[in-house]
Amino acid sequence: MTMVSTAIDTKVADKAMLKHPFYQAWTEGRLPLDTLRDYARQYFHHVEAFPRAVSAVHSACPDRDGGRMLAENLAEEEGLEAGKQDHATLWLMFACGLGESEEAVRAQELNPETQGLIDTFRKLSHRSYASGLGALYAYESQFPGVASAKIEGLIERYGIRDEETLRFFRVHESADVEHSAVCRALLDRLPEDQRAEAVAAGEELAGALWNFLSGVEARASVH
Repeated sequence: MTMVSTAIDTKVADKAMLKHPFYQAWTEGRLPLDTLRDYARQYFHHVEAFPRAVSAVHSACPDRDGGRMLAENLAEEEGLEAGKQDHATLWLMFACGLGESEEAVRAQELNPETQGLIDTFRKLSHRSYASGLGALYAYESQFPGVASAKIEGLIERYGIRDEETLRFFRVHESADVEHSAVCRALLDRLPEDQRAEAVAAGEELAGALWNFLSGVEARASVH
């Protein structure tokens, strides 16, 4: 029997974020800084909304041990651990390191695809435990590789080495390895009748992430 997490991995592979032309252009240093700033202003609103999706999955978790692990994930997202900053603040540090202001980031009008990503995460995380968990895994399983590629691109192609600017990606390079492992374990314990819903949600979330990147790319000049 195919594990649920493996089935989601297969679906995500078709629309993996690192395969998107926008991220490939970033890795190769072909995106103007103005495009990275636009991306930073848009993506902040997803980062800010993301803990609410984690909270919904945590609230619906029927498993005490699983609930504890998801609570640790949520605490890290919200910066509730001693000495840690919430991830929305870390993203603002990235945006400001690119030359943005917090006011401009918060005031940014959202692309339809950005709003679509936020709405899709909200819908899937509130639909059911299985659906929310599948969506969460489809996102967090991709992020360690994405974070590493972004750090490399920022340093090697854009000369951005300031650790405050890079901190969001440094944190996710390691944190989401653990977070996705938690989701993987919980997914593979789902009852048989909930597995297809989790896989479908993972596929839908991967599509929303891909569409978000396409939305930023469509409004940018990629050279």
